[in-house]
Amino acid sequence: MRTLIKNGLVLLRDESGWKTEKKDIVIRDNRIEAVTASPSVEGCKVIDAAGKLVMPGLINTHTHAYMTIHRNYADDLAFFEWLDKVQKVEDDMTEGDIYWTTLLGIIEMIRSGTTCFVDMTIKSAREMNGPGSAAAGAVKESGIRAVISRGLAGVSDSDESIMKYGQAVREMEMFGDESRLSFIHGPHAPYSCMADYLQKLTRSCKDRGIGQTIHLSESQTEMDGIAKEHGTTPIQYVDSLGEFDVPCIAAHCVYATDEDIQIMGKKNVSVALCPKSNMKLGNGFAPAKKMLDAGINVCLGTDGCGSNNSLNMFSEMNAAGMVYKGASRQAQCIDAADVLKMATLNGAKAIGREGELGIIKEGAIADLILISLNEPQFIPANSIISGLVYSSTGSEVDTVLVDGKVLMENKTLMTIDEHKVYNEIRKIAARLNMKEATRI
Repeated sequence: MRTLIKNGLVLLRDESGWKTEKKDIVIRDNRIEAVTASPSVEGCKVIDAAGKLVMPGLINTHTHAYMTIHRNYADDLAFFEWLDKVQKVEDDMTEGDIYWTTLLGIIEMIRSGTTCFVDMTIKSAREMNGPGSAAAGAVKESGIRAVISRGLAGVSDSDESIMKYGQAVREMEMFGDESRLSFIHGPHAPYSCMADYLQKLTRSCKDRGIGQTIHLSESQTEMDGIAKEHGTTPIQYVDSLGEFDVPCIAAHCVYATDEDIQIMGKKNVSVALCPKSNMKLGNGFAPAKKMLDAGINVCLGTDGCGSNNSLNMFSEMNAAGMVYKGASRQAQCIDAADVLKMATLNGAKAIGREGELGIIKEGAIADLILISLNEPQFIPANSIISGLVYSSTGSEVDTVLVDGKVLMENKTLMTIDEHKVYNEIRKIAARLNMKEATRI
């Protein structure tokens, strides 16, 4: 099967950085066959991109998609008070709830230009199809790309930890033949996973040839607790246990010290910054410039809707482009080109797909989005790159392709009955008694 995207302005990347050119894109099956000004293609699906920018789909390297159920629920609370409140709701969620809430998150991500996400979820799929399939089932049926981890906590020999680990492994085996779906381990955090459990998960990663993702140095309370118990920082503590001996995406790293940054740079750790979540929970600002200067692969994530209220990566790019300048009082510490790279190329590198995702070139996988440039926020078109980071809202996304297949065209979703999803979410929220009294 071939698809031709014609008449568009295409966002490309070379040694000199980002650039835009009027090109047509030929897709064969799931890969880009040609980026050319004069395609010779007949009998294929044609997408007219006139007046639009064709760019790589955005990659969200840290989220909890099921937490759409927590949107506008546990707001304006201190971090561990917030965590306790959302976990009480999660205790009552079923596998089917995870399916529908993840599907809601996928709708939001597709509509705002995300084509791949790294998810730390709860519950695991026990069957292949239908509303009992949890996050993996939602990904499979929607057509989006995802790297899924089952959030794990506890000690290695507890009944619950053994059960959750077994569920995670079975899910990996169950969906192992899905091209758009891969798995990593997801130890929750150093304060919720004991040393033996972290080591067990790392051994499992080595045995299976996979990586892992973990929340690290997210709050001052975490920093103080790990220092009191282990006499070190969370990052140095998990490194001593071998956490970074396999590919690792460390989420947040707000309180990373200079020594922490050196360790992560040396161990090739990818860091998923989540500026909006960190601000909303009052946790502060990660030392992003120091991380970039140290050569760390810095990416972007939204975190979940409980701490961000949004899964919109354009909104996250805007926040990243602003807050680190303000926190460091340096307007040039991170520029728009850096931020765009975090959301595309760096995200691809974090999940082991460098050169295949996050870029438009021959041979790359066709995860693409088309953005309307005929919007007030893009006029005049002084700088497309600045517009994407500082002006775009995500509402400009018109068409989305993942693995060469169209998931949204002319703002119409092709694979998801969104109104059915909305109705199911309302039922779940009512059953979980999510509605809070309005404060005036």
